[in-house]
Amino acid sequence: MSTVAEELAISTPDGTMTGFAQVPEGDGPHPVVIVIQEIFGVDDHIKDVARRFATEGYFAVAPDLFYRQGDGLTVSYENREDAFALRATTTPDGITADLNALMAHLKNDARVNSNVGIVGYCFGGGVVYLASHAVPGISAAAIYYGGGIVPRDDAPAGSPNGLDNAGAVACPVIGFWGEEDAGIPVAHVERIEAALRDAGKDVEFHVYKGAGHGFFCDGRGSYNKEASDDAWPRTLAFFKRNLGTD
Repeated sequence: MSTVAEELAISTPDGTMTGFAQVPEGDGPHPVVIVIQEIFGVDDHIKDVARRFATEGYFAVAPDLFYRQGDGLTVSYENREDAFALRATTTPDGITADLNALMAHLKNDARVNSNVGIVGYCFGGGVVYLASHAVPGISAAAIYYGGGIVPRDDAPAGSPNGLDNAGAVACPVIGFWGEEDAGIPVAHVERIEAALRDAGKDVEFHVYKGAGHGFFCDGRGSYNKEASDDAWPRTLAFFKRNLGTD
């Protein structure tokens, strides 16, 4: 399917949120997939993911959640210190406000329909979990190695725990995780899945042997082709079931 690249400009309470969109040619209306960045920003990899969804018939948008710090900021994969510093400038309330602004913007675009999915990677995976219970109108949520959902084992007592919100998750969830991910132990993945199942949610998780954090990004040293090649068609099938396609 032929697609066209566009720049995003979304009005929010804190200014204009920029970002990237790749949209199918034609009037539509098309279902939407919101693509949430890693801590490295809306870089070439995230733009490529949006393009891949667009060729499948989705109106793909990748909002820049770091826009408060500057337009189009990206950080190299080797510069983790600056990437973590950028992530630290975000807050759950700010992200929720940004995504609600994006949803309002999409409702006014005649090229899209009301079926909206969201997918995110690393930092973005945690954002997807947040959106699944805090942003009305999300129809399907795909989490790739989402961090911050469960507090680290060494986190202070009383640290926020995303599992407390499992009962409020309002859409089906699919998740993809690396068995060798040092930052997100399999035990944490199992806790997330159990919390969602216990809350009666539609959940499907996949854990890949030999894969670590960031296995889907072909620009990172942790890229795992086997895991990536398995996760992609599962993601497409999940969105097709819950959003449809053109």
